[in-house]
Formats: sequence, structure tokens, C-alpha cells
Amino acid sequence: MKVFYDPVQKTHVLSHEIIAGKRFRHHERRARIDIIRRHLRANGQFEFIVPEALPMEAVLAVHDEAYVRFLESSQMLSKDEVIWPYVFPCDRRVPVYEPVTVFTAGYYCFDVGTPIMSDTWQAAIAAASGAYAAAQHLKKTGEVCYALARPPGHHAAAALFGGYCYLNNAAIAAQYLSQYGKVLLIDFDYHHGNGTQSIFYDNSDVFYVSLHGNPAIEYPYFTGYSHETGIDDGAGFTLNCPLEPHCGPEEYFEAFKTSIDTAMKKTDPAFIVCSCGFDVADKDPLGHFGLLPENFHSLGQIIRSLNKPTMLVQEGGYLVERLGLNVEAFLTAFL
Repeated sequence: MKVFYDPVQKTHVLSHEIIAGKRFRHHERRARIDIIRRHLRANGQFEFIVPEALPMEAVLAVHDEAYVRFLESSQMLSKDEVIWPYVFPCDRRVPVYEPVTVFTAGYYCFDVGTPIMSDTWQAAIAAASGAYAAAQHLKKTGEVCYALARPPGHHAAAALFGGYCYLNNAAIAAQYLSQYGKVLLIDFDYHHGNGTQSIFYDNSDVFYVSLHGNPAIEYPYFTGYSHETGIDDGAGFTLNCPLEPHCGPEEYFEAFKTSIDTAMKKTDPAFIVCSCGFDVADKDPLGHFGLLPENFHSLGQIIRSLNKPTMLVQEGGYLVERLGLNVEAFLTAFL
């Protein structure tokens, strides 16, 4: 299996974050990438490819131009500057004074755990380039492939970042593939992909299905309820399946199969893009579904059994010491 990965992604170094008023070592750290690479290289069945930089048109097909220029401007920061958004506009009827700078980053942000630094843009572009290259490879060959993307992407909307995400890697891939046929975008990250849902909420070319922790008590809190099903042309093309924490593998798999069956009946996709969040793993510090390595292998088998050209994009997963094992168990189901 081809794995698209650019080591530039590791330049985005996060030291700490604030959760519920308390300081923690940042969960989205580059060690996540290292342990995945180590496991896949040791396996011997994975070929690593450094992708070419994606065209800006592919980014702008998903993200607003002013927002993209704002992210680009972060390169002007000095190496030791870290911008933490902490003030957010509450009334969008008030006109914005352009350009928005990194120092007023709260205009484009929805949380306080996703900082902007001088290396943020190049790391985000490297991650998006891997997803775009994987989509091109899938379109050309039909072979399953994997984008080892960091920073993750599914919380990033057209003009909004947060949840450790800046560019929506899976959405960029799905948007590209939707030019050639319907896309089913499956998101099994523990946290609802509010950004992905927002991007495709009025679009019938991409069916978005997500299983995640109940947003009444889990991040990002304000989206991911079952009554959110899309609007306009996208009405009926979003399916959310919120689950209670600690639901257990049996309940999880029953909900997963039911959701996928519903999505497949609604649309006959030409392609599947999968946002793969391994924070559904047992003992993950940010997720509470309790899946074990053998469960991830079974999850991969279910997706493979759909018998559609499929690409996989890395999202969350913060139990670093077991992340490589879980990712390997999932990916080998497709070999």
C-alpha cells in the first residue's frame, strides 16, 4: 500500500494546550507520526511517497481565499512566536476590517487549543498535499492508499480552524474526487467532524457519515446531532450517529454497520474517503469508545467489503504508545 507523507509535517511543534482551564502537554504532537511510520516500515508492506505540493486551486475549492491568505501570513511570524486565539467575534453582522492578521486570529478560530506559528502553514500544506496525492492515485489506479496527515483536518471548515486542524485534508481529497463521481466520506474519529460537515452540508456530491461521541458532552459540542442531515442540494446527504462514551465495541460496530448501510442505500459512491480517527481506541486520553487493535482490523474489513475504490486519511489518535499498532491493524485489513 502506498503511504503519502511529507516530513515537513513534523515542523509544526506544539508544546502545551489549555483544556477546561488546565494546562496539559499538547496531545497533537509529532511523535504520533513517528510511531505510525515506525510500525508501517517494520511491516514491510507499505511504500512511503513524498507528495508534490498540491495546486492552490485544490485548496480554494474547499477553503475561502481570505482565510487561506490569513493562514499563509503566519509564515511572517518569528520562530519563537506562538499566537493563541483568545478573543472571538460574537456578532458576524459587524463588518470585518481586512486583512485579518494572525494577531486577530480569533476571527477564523473556534477554540483556544489550536495555535498559529511560523511553521503552521507549511505543515498544513504538506498534510493536504498528501491527501490530494492519495486522491489522485486513487482516481488513476483504484488502489487503496493512505495519507499520513498531520495536522489533522476534519474540524477545519471553509473559513474556520480549530480542533488542531487548519486545512481539511479529507475534504480536499473528496472535493477533487467528486469531479469524477459520487463520494462517500466516512468519519470514525471520536469527535464530530464539524468542519467536514459544514463544507459539504449543502452538497449532494459528497455523502458525509460520522460516528462520534455524543456532542452534548463531547468536543466540539455544537454539531453532530442526528437531526443534522443537510440542507438545500445536500438535504439527506449528512448522517450523524452520536454514541455515548464507553458504549463498547459491540454497540459501536452495530451502529457503524447500520450507518454505512444507510449511506450506501442513499448513494452509490464511485469513491470512498475515510477520515480515520484512532482516538476511538481503548485508553485514548481524548476518546472513550474502547476499541482494541483487533477491532480496528475488523473496522477496516467492513470498509473494504464495500468494494469501492477507497483512500484513508489520518485524523486523531492520541494514545501515542499504541497508535502505531492500531493504525497498522486497520491498514492491514486492506492489503
